[in-house]
Amino acid sequence: MAEFSLGPDFERFQRDMQQQIGDFSKMQETIQAAVGRGEAAEGRIVAEFTSEGGLTKLELDPRAMRLSSAELSEEIRTAVNAAAQDFQTKVKEAGSALFPAKDDGKGMDPAKALASLDKIANGFAGQMRTLAHELGVQQQRAKEAMDNYKGPGSPGPR
Repeated sequence: MAEFSLGPDFERFQRDMQQQIGDFSKMQETIQAAVGRGEAAEGRIVAEFTSEGGLTKLELDPRAMRLSSAELSEEIRTAVNAAAQDFQTKVKEAGSALFPAKDDGKGMDPAKALASLDKIANGFAGQMRTLAHELGVQQQRAKEAMDNYKGPGSPGPR
């Protein structure tokens, strides 16, 4: 019995899709593990920021409590904003492999990201058309084989 295959193009597409799914999974894991860290008041205020909980840690050294309430408030905001910015930088770095940066090097280029996703979607749609066609051909062959089957007790062709 011949082995069923959709050809090298489909197999290459399948490998590419598996690679991209692996890349997306790795990016997601990297983002989930990312911890942005920020400091202020000479390291006496430390903040951490994650994708799961936003601001997840705020440490105040007892010496930071000597600041006035206005100064303390400003230093806390500085540490939290630095942690959020550090987190955003880590997310951008994680996504840079899948979604290229703008030509100016600042952030993801939405047009390039969409083009990358369009390429994936178009490739998938093309391969699904090929698969549907090949399945139709195989179904027709199976029907013809059944129509022409002359086995024991078979009345012959229909």
